[in-house]
Amino acid sequence: MARTKRIKAEQILDKAYEIVLADGLKAITARSLAKALHCSTQPIYLEFGNMANLKQAILEQAKARLVWYVSEEQRADDALVNLGIGFIRFATIEPELYRALFIDNHFGKDEAQLFMRQLTQTNLQDYQPLKAVSEPEHERIINEAWIIITGLATLTNAQLVHYRDAEIDAILKRMLKQCFLSS
Repeated sequence: MARTKRIKAEQILDKAYEIVLADGLKAITARSLAKALHCSTQPIYLEFGNMANLKQAILEQAKARLVWYVSEEQRADDALVNLGIGFIRFATIEPELYRALFIDNHFGKDEAQLFMRQLTQTNLQDYQPLKAVSEPEHERIINEAWIIITGLATLTNAQLVHYRDAEIDAILKRMLKQCFLSS
């Protein structure tokens, strides 16, 4: 008679995600995860095949979490400001995920850039101020906005600066005004 599976993929992924939230992606090894689950490494490899597949599944969860922050938490009347506030909140509230995705680059530069490009396009598809500028100006404004947003997010993540949402909102609005004035 075959043994029934005691540890399922969802349990493994949930525990791995919990470890990443607490200690970062570098803390995830098959042995550390098995120890946290009180099992051998066999269920991990049976469910995910290898650690790269497990880390990819963690990446998908982290991306979904970031999408929630930038899409669901509408704090300002400006979509680009909302995108920035959501991104900075993600860096503040989910510091290990932010570090894994954007500082330690565990998931690869190309994948992170593609994801952020898609996220930006989705959230700004109806953003009227960008529709009024040429394509090169559109790209320049988005690039400059992301430089400011990721700078604030990284400084906040490292706890080098502490801003309330209202302060971030004001900074981003000033920055955007400058970006559009340069067009």
